[in-house]
Amino acid sequence: MMNQTKGRGCATDAFYHAAAQLPDALAQPLCAIQGEVARYAAEICLRSGRPIVLSTPGGAYFVRRNGTAVKREPPDPIAVSHTMLQNCFQALCGYSIHSFAGPISDGFIPLSGGHRAGICGTAYTDSDGVFTIKNITSIHLRIARVKALVPDPRLAPLLRAESVGLILAGAPGSGKTTLLRMAAEELSRAGRHVAVVDERCEIAPAGQSGFYERMPLHCDVLSAYPKAVGMQHALRALSPDVLLCDEVGALAEIDSIAQAANAGVGLVVTIHARDKETLCRRPQYAALMRTGAFTKVAILAGRRAPGTIAEVYHVETAV
Repeated sequence: MMNQTKGRGCATDAFYHAAAQLPDALAQPLCAIQGEVARYAAEICLRSGRPIVLSTPGGAYFVRRNGTAVKREPPDPIAVSHTMLQNCFQALCGYSIHSFAGPISDGFIPLSGGHRAGICGTAYTDSDGVFTIKNITSIHLRIARVKALVPDPRLAPLLRAESVGLILAGAPGSGKTTLLRMAAEELSRAGRHVAVVDERCEIAPAGQSGFYERMPLHCDVLSAYPKAVGMQHALRALSPDVLLCDEVGALAEIDSIAQAANAGVGLVVTIHARDKETLCRRPQYAALMRTGAFTKVAILAGRRAPGTIAEVYHVETAV
C-alpha cells in the first residue's frame, strides 16, 4: 500500500512506513492519521477485540473510523477483531511465519525499516521442544525513527576518547537504539572501524535489497546474530576498533565483552534503567563493571525527550 502523506518529515514518515506493513483494512486509516499525532507516536497497540491505541509521550490516542486520532475513546473507534489480529500477525511475518521462528520465540518480529512488533499470545512447545507463540492476542508495533532525531551534542565527546567504553542507560522508549546509530556514525566519521552486533535487526535494518538507510563508511553489521556469538565473530574476523551492541546483560554477553576489552576493543552498549539508582541496583551493571570495559555512563532523559542525554557519570561515581 502506498502512503499518501508524504513531505511531513522523518518522524511522521516513520509512523506511516510502519503502519503500511499492516493489512490494508488497518493500514489505510492509520496512514491517514494527522501528522501531529504520527510525529510523536511511539507504538501502535493492537489487542484482540479492543480499539487501536497509539502510544505517545502525551498519552494514548484512539483511532476513529474516519482516520483521525483522539484522546478519549470515541463512539466509533476502529476495533481489532481476533481474526484481524491473526491476519496482522501473518502480514507482519510476510506470510511466512516459519521464517521468523527464532524471533517469534523471543516475543517479537523484526520489520522493514527497523520497526519491531512485540507479540503475546499462547505459549506452545512442539514435539521437538521448540518454544513458540500461537493464538496472538496483542501486537505492539514499535516505531523506529532512524533519522528523526537531532544528535545530542554530548554524545560526540564521549566517543572521542582513545579507549571508548560507554554505557547508554535508559527506560524503554528513551532512544537508546537511536543513540547507538548516532554513535556508529560519529565513530566512523572519526575513522574508527565499527562492528555493530544487531541481534534484533533494529540498529541497522536491512532488507533483500540492502540497508534501509545509508550506513557509515567504516561500519560492519552482524544482523540477527545472538549478541555473544556476534561479538566473538567480530573479534575473530573483523578487527574492529569499537563494538556496538544493544540491551546487554546475559552472562555469555558479559564474557564476550570482557574478551573484547582484553583485546583492546572499545565498546558502546545499552542497558535498561530509568535512572542512576535503578542502574546501580541491577546485577548486570555490576557484572559489566567487573569487565573493566567501561569508563562512562550516560543516563537518557526518557520517553518525553527520546535520544537526549540527561546526565553523564564516570564509572567510579556511578556505582
